Amino acid sequence: MRAMPGVRPENRLALIELSQRVGGRPLPQIEVVDMRREFERGNRSIFSAALCQALEECLDRGRQAMLLINRRGHSSFVSCRKCGHVVKCDRCDVSMTYHQSENALRCHYCGASRPVPQKCPSCQSPYIKFFGVGTEQVVAQVRRQFPQAQVLRMDADVTRAKDAHAKILDAFRRGDADVLVGTQMIAKGLDFPNVTLSAVVAADMTLNLPDYRSVERTFQLITQMAGRAGRAEHPGRVILQTYEPDHYGIRLAASQDFRAFYLRESAYRRSALYPPFTVIARLVFSAKEEGAARDAAQRAEKELNGFLDEGGHRPDIIQMRALECPVKRLRGVYRYQVFLKMYFKADTRAITACMQRLADGETLAHAELEVNPTSLL
Repeated sequence: MRAMPGVRPENRLALIELSQRVGGRPLPQIEVVDMRREFERGNRSIFSAALCQALEECLDRGRQAMLLINRRGHSSFVSCRKCGHVVKCDRCDVSMTYHQSENALRCHYCGASRPVPQKCPSCQSPYIKFFGVGTEQVVAQVRRQFPQAQVLRMDADVTRAKDAHAKILDAFRRGDADVLVGTQMIAKGLDFPNVTLSAVVAADMTLNLPDYRSVERTFQLITQMAGRAGRAEHPGRVILQTYEPDHYGIRLAASQDFRAFYLRESAYRRSALYPPFTVIARLVFSAKEEGAARDAAQRAEKELNGFLDEGGHRPDIIQMRALECPVKRLRGVYRYQVFLKMYFKADTRAITACMQRLADGETLAHAELEVNPTSLL
């Protein structure tokens, strides 16, 4: 932000750009595939015709491919097709993810596991269906369509053991596998000379997260993933599958135009009053008893309101309220928050210092201050 036009000279930073790759190699062309058109043509697969063709050509030439799907597991949730019930974790207010390799449901927040229900826990219907796509399902799809291909998977589930991360990358670098399927951990900083194809299987997965940074993170992920292909003498190709090909985040990532993206995204953040034009701070209170967490948040809200009024900070406050966290229960504890959004010109140091004092003084619930948190769950 401080390197772009409009910043005062004394605050401005120099913008240093890498105009070309090492050795003068060109950036790969990104092909955007509209998955809506694939569906209209009767393609119900998670792979578009373009990706299938690109994979076939890549494998025929003895090259390697990397496929990104930013969700581990096989399916993101399990639901009843009769009543709509979604199987959720008993300790967290989130849906459980189906892991085919274990034939079990697992919570990605607390690690709890349970068998896959044969009947709906709510209506006893046998019509249970798996929805969404994860790394396991992408691996299975590659093996079905290209049985001759050797496939490696890289996500948090398979990299828990010591040195597992390095062993997978070393095996792929040696050529022990033709295709590497993984989450965002495969998108950054990896250099495989024989990789000529990289693909983002479902760009919308990060684009539509309930987070004001979701478009920025999607842009970063796409441009990082595009950089994995064509890093040596063989030219690279990138396939980007999406249901929203006209979204500015998708279009500008495909053209790798970071300047245009910055201007568009910063205009949105300014108009919507999101950071960096505002500051978000929140006090998160957690307790085993819901009432303890709720009461702690309400007490803090009352005291913080008094501080804001007495200190003359109220004109700089955009929003402030006590409410339950978006994920109210996590790892068996209930969570409430005091959410505060203020203008960037506010005395953020004094206000956050007051919030920290409230957190330090809380005795009936665990309290934690977050300023511009990376997650608002």
